[in-house]
Amino acid sequence: MQSFLNLVAKHILGNHATLERVNIIVPTRRAAFFLMQELAKETTEAIMSPNVVAVDDFVESMSTLEIEDPVHLLFDLYETFKEIDPDVQFDRFMGWASVLLNDLDRIDQYLVKTSYLFEYLTEAHAITRWQESMPAGKTLQTEGGTKQYFSLFENINKVYISFRNRLLGKGKAYRGMAYREVAEDVEGLLLGKGDFEKLYFAGFNAFTESEKVIVSALIKAHKAEVLWDTDRYYMSENVGVEAGKSLREYQKSKAFGTWSWTTDHLMSSEKQISIYGVPNATLQTKVAGQLYQQMRELDAQGEAIPTAIVLADENLLSPMLYSLDESVRDLNVTMGLSMRNSLLYTLIDSIFELQQNVVEFKNKKGQLVRIPKFGYKSINKVLNHPFIRHYEHVALRPLNDGQTIIQKTLWAITSGNQVFLSPVDLMALSDNHPLFKILFTHWQKNNSRQVIQTFYQLIELLREVYKDYKNALETEYLYLFYTLLKQFEQTIEEKSELITLRTLRSFMFELIRQTKIPFSGEPVSNLQIMGMLETRALDFERIIILSVNEGMIPQSKRQNSLIPYDAAQAVGLPTHQHQEAVMSYHFYRLLQRAKEVHMLYTSTNDAPGGGEKSRFIRQVEYELAQYNPLIKIQNRTVVLENRKQDELEEVVYKDEAMLAVIRHYLAGKGIFPTHLNEFIRCSMQFYLKHIVGVKEKEEVEEELGMDEIGTWLHAALERLDKEFFLQKTDPSEEQIKTVLREEFDDQFKGYVTDMGLNRIYYQVGENQILVFLKHQMSQRPRREILAAEQPLSTKIQLILQGAYTPVRIGGKIDRIEQSEDGTLYVMDYKTGSVELTGKQKLADPVRREEVLRSDPDRKMGYVRQLWMYEYLMYRKMLDEQGLKIGDKNYAFGDYAVKSGFYSFRDPKNLISNPLDLTEELAPGEFIEKSEVILTDILNVLLDPDVPFRKTPDLSSCQYCDFVGICGR
Repeated sequence: MQSFLNLVAKHILGNHATLERVNIIVPTRRAAFFLMQELAKETTEAIMSPNVVAVDDFVESMSTLEIEDPVHLLFDLYETFKEIDPDVQFDRFMGWASVLLNDLDRIDQYLVKTSYLFEYLTEAHAITRWQESMPAGKTLQTEGGTKQYFSLFENINKVYISFRNRLLGKGKAYRGMAYREVAEDVEGLLLGKGDFEKLYFAGFNAFTESEKVIVSALIKAHKAEVLWDTDRYYMSENVGVEAGKSLREYQKSKAFGTWSWTTDHLMSSEKQISIYGVPNATLQTKVAGQLYQQMRELDAQGEAIPTAIVLADENLLSPMLYSLDESVRDLNVTMGLSMRNSLLYTLIDSIFELQQNVVEFKNKKGQLVRIPKFGYKSINKVLNHPFIRHYEHVALRPLNDGQTIIQKTLWAITSGNQVFLSPVDLMALSDNHPLFKILFTHWQKNNSRQVIQTFYQLIELLREVYKDYKNALETEYLYLFYTLLKQFEQTIEEKSELITLRTLRSFMFELIRQTKIPFSGEPVSNLQIMGMLETRALDFERIIILSVNEGMIPQSKRQNSLIPYDAAQAVGLPTHQHQEAVMSYHFYRLLQRAKEVHMLYTSTNDAPGGGEKSRFIRQVEYELAQYNPLIKIQNRTVVLENRKQDELEEVVYKDEAMLAVIRHYLAGKGIFPTHLNEFIRCSMQFYLKHIVGVKEKEEVEEELGMDEIGTWLHAALERLDKEFFLQKTDPSEEQIKTVLREEFDDQFKGYVTDMGLNRIYYQVGENQILVFLKHQMSQRPRREILAAEQPLSTKIQLILQGAYTPVRIGGKIDRIEQSEDGTLYVMDYKTGSVELTGKQKLADPVRREEVLRSDPDRKMGYVRQLWMYEYLMYRKMLDEQGLKIGDKNYAFGDYAVKSGFYSFRDPKNLISNPLDLTEELAPGEFIEKSEVILTDILNVLLDPDVPFRKTPDLSSCQYCDFVGICGR
């Protein structure tokens, strides 16, 4: 089927012997390129080419003004606004500056009478209009927010005049200004010029008012002709279709001369239309890629058919490129990739975040010299960025310890729990490496030149690494960012008084948002990937359109404008109805000459438009198909295939090799009271932690947890015991506080401890220890403290699974005390509350042994821990002919051993072990019974028929470090 541009080429060639003084204006530069191709194909001999341009380029060439770049436009607009409203804040201004610029552009393109528009927006006129729609007897309140609302429009009126004058004075313009200038002086700027014979406007469907004035004036002067691409279906047969709305008005008005052309493709040509419901947006690209691959395989038998993949949602460009088969090399992308979607953008954002979240501290002497420090989260984010990691891989050599400076820094932050680091700290960790100097030099307040130089240095550093980088897109982004910095540098020289760090970031991100990376490809490739607007005036036999959802095609009814809907409608500015009509035309025009059409939409509720098919699909199904019986429509649903997967057993079986590892573990590292509790509570946790050796993830903590508080209090009490109580003296309150402070500062160097929750935790811990020790020192009679932080271990032989097995049993006892009656007490400190239950079970000689063997209850775990401490004491006394503490020997059999807890939550209460394994003092019997119980527990550990498995008690998984591995 003949394409529209081929029709245009033949028409123009038939009307002119030579084309050098012919100008052809089309909607896009892409259309201009393809029209040149068609002209070349239709000529049989060499001729001078006509001037084929996009409409924006044509108007700019006719205007006496130069289009200003976006950065300068935003600055000029801000300066203009500040003259009128000196209190305007730049950050708030940036929130709506681009919207205002867009409004001013449309106001001029549509030749709006600004005096009428702004008068229409004044308070008096608005209240009159609003009052008319109010119920009888009701009046409007005009105080409060409405005053600010109307003052905004009063300012915009002044800004519009002043802003235009400012730009005119420099010979600059925004796009709408250039259109308005040409439209208001067609005679002088166009008709008066004799450098062209004829102008052709081809492929347009909805002119702005300025375009209407320009084109109609040229036609009236017999200097121009409009070549339309319309179809009888929406022009006359089905006038309910939005696609023909503007075009029917143009045809009726006859303002654009003879109507050329109206075809009958939609109602007379064969079309295969397939409609696919796809579960999610990104999956559409996979479906489209697979469809195109199937098409290529069929095309291989004949000539390749030109195909367009049209993305209504331009965010799908990246996944679409990755969804094409690797063999697809011949393609052209007519849309740009937004720089906002690049990895470089995330790096820039992370560096700004790092610098803006700087915290200041006093120096170590407490003086008011403020030392800026970076937060560990921001540092981690920057150093773990893929760009920086790639630089590390290529350019950084490992140090003597095998780590790079990045690995060394990240490890130092985690191992030292360093919440904040100063630039000096980071330089020391990196040996003043240039990368760290660039990233972690503190930016001076509002020194925008320093910021620009920082990014220049970063680009220079990364440039060498990315020369041979496989990801060409990211390398291109690096170059684009360099050009943006050059723009900023020039602007900052002119407007330095306006720039702060916050405004610089706002401006930079606004420009990044507007910047797209252009693709360079073969424009006449068989596969074209484009957005909906790029399809203007182009024809393809085969089309794949993605995201044909209500809300995407057409877009949802939202007005990205400061001008209210009623005002826009009153002055002739385009509204959402206009946008829908334009999109409808683009959609139907794509279908006109296509033979094979595939339309994909997202069918799930979380899609834009709530998973609803576009009304355009409905129109094709229920209206167009009725007019054209040659249209064949297929509805298909894409379903994700459910593949049956073998259920993984959530157990770990013990083979001979593993049993050997377990025996080695028992003889070497040995079993501790907490290990026994872990095994009985969740054997999978025990396996991961002690047999496999999976380490708990180390993370930086800003706030102290209960484990850190416990470490601090244990360390402080150990010092107090050794320095005072073991020396038979009692510390004063001040001495206790001094020890607590010194241990706290020593334990938590990386934490900020003089503010926030950490300060509160300190005060709570200090109070608990003071109450605990005061209570202890006031006791009469008072136990004697014999040892602090006493490590105990013993090696025994047990018959496990029929074989003699050496088993090491160990533990560390917080404190050993002796009462007046000679009883030795093994005491353990607990930061949290401790509750021992099951006294009835523990009183029963049979049940008490059973609960020690297998009861997973956490409270029973406390009892098991105390039992093991007592066993260790007795066994040590037996093995070494008495327990030697200081100068005294405590002989086996002469001393009873008891155990208990001191809970800092209840510092005045001693929690004793409720378990009596023997009826009276019988250390030998206690050891014998204990080892029978231990044998039973460890026999299960070495039983090949009892695998390691997850606990059935999900509540115990809540704070487990291995919950991610288990998938709980």
